[in-house]
Amino acid sequence: MTLIFLSVASACKKNQQRDFPLVSFDQYIYLNNPSNIELQSPGGAIYFNGGYRGLIIFRRYGNNQVDDFAAFDRACPKHYSEDCSQLELSDDRVFAECPCHGEKYLLFDGSPGENATISMVEYRCTFDGAVIRVRN
Repeated sequence: MTLIFLSVASACKKNQQRDFPLVSFDQYIYLNNPSNIELQSPGGAIYFNGGYRGLIIFRRYGNNQVDDFAAFDRACPKHYSEDCSQLELSDDRVFAECPCHGEKYLLFDGSPGENATISMVEYRCTFDGAVIRVRN
């Protein structure tokens, strides 16, 4: 019975994510640009153009990997079509928060936090030592 419940819950989660608008983009973020200085330290995060409602670029700090970056869409994954659904960084740079309904998402991996049920939309991210490339 538990296996059936997990399968159904997983299918529901995938369906919610599938409804998110698909956009095509290819962005380059240069770490030596002064506006991106926060990304030079683990835990740093910035807003950037791209995606459906913009991007949040986050420098992770797990496993001491210098090339570990994440790129998430700024649109709340549940309320992406609402005008107020552009996610905002929390003051401590740990969460992205939806101003519409108060959902919180963990920046480290985009997982749902307080009041949230699905994960943030994450895009492919590579780093060559100086430039982060984000694309879909």
